[in-house]
Amino acid sequence: MIKLIATDMDGTLLDEDKNIPQGFFEMLNKLKEKGVAFVVASGRSYVTLYENFKPHSDSIDFICDNGAFVVINGGITNLDIINPEKVREIINLCAGMESIRLLLCGVKGTYHLSSDEEFDEHIKAYYINRKIEKDLLDVKDDIFKIAICDLKGPENNSFPKLYEALGEELALQISGSYWMDVMNKGVSKGKALEKIQENLGVSYDETMAFGDFYNDIELLKRAKYSFVMENANDDMFQYGNYRAKSNKEGGVLKAIEEFVFEKGL
Repeated sequence: MIKLIATDMDGTLLDEDKNIPQGFFEMLNKLKEKGVAFVVASGRSYVTLYENFKPHSDSIDFICDNGAFVVINGGITNLDIINPEKVREIINLCAGMESIRLLLCGVKGTYHLSSDEEFDEHIKAYYINRKIEKDLLDVKDDIFKIAICDLKGPENNSFPKLYEALGEELALQISGSYWMDVMNKGVSKGKALEKIQENLGVSYDETMAFGDFYNDIELLKRAKYSFVMENANDDMFQYGNYRAKSNKEGGVLKAIEEFVFEKGL
């Protein structure tokens, strides 16, 4: 019996226009009636996710910032703060890189330098509680994630440079075509889901999960009913036990309807 469902947002639950699919909230109510917990697992901040799912936000648990910030039943249950000296090191390492913008994700807000229109188009969908700073080294907050918007694509630009310098000390994840995240070692969506499973007393066999990108791999490993979206890169399919139709076709909702309600799993 499926008792817990966790899903990524972009490229997975959301459609190609980054909208929550039609019929989602009706299905959320049906899942609640069956006693099935629903978790959103995203690289987005909690403030953004809470806004995205209004007025049903309090019915959902959130794995935010790729696992660095976790909210269960409306309360913060995990907050993995990066050593301030490491934060300064990362800021300095990135100072000379072209085509990137750093975002310091902290308890009180998200901080970045002034950005032009091209950067802002990528940033505003994921971070709504933003503060513009003249110098990121002056930020006084507990930072749990450093997000990097890389217009050249992190895979061949910022990721290899930072991995060489920091890969043994910190977790670096490519989380989208233009995004990568730096967090403490051991932080991931999968580790966060494991904590939620323990909190709810739900097993691997009772969990359903959906993802489409590399930062979803650990999440998918925590679920027997692990679905990789049809629109994912080919090398992602090895990490799922099932395939879901693409996000353009409402694949998450269709798989839930089939497995939870039609098959009664």
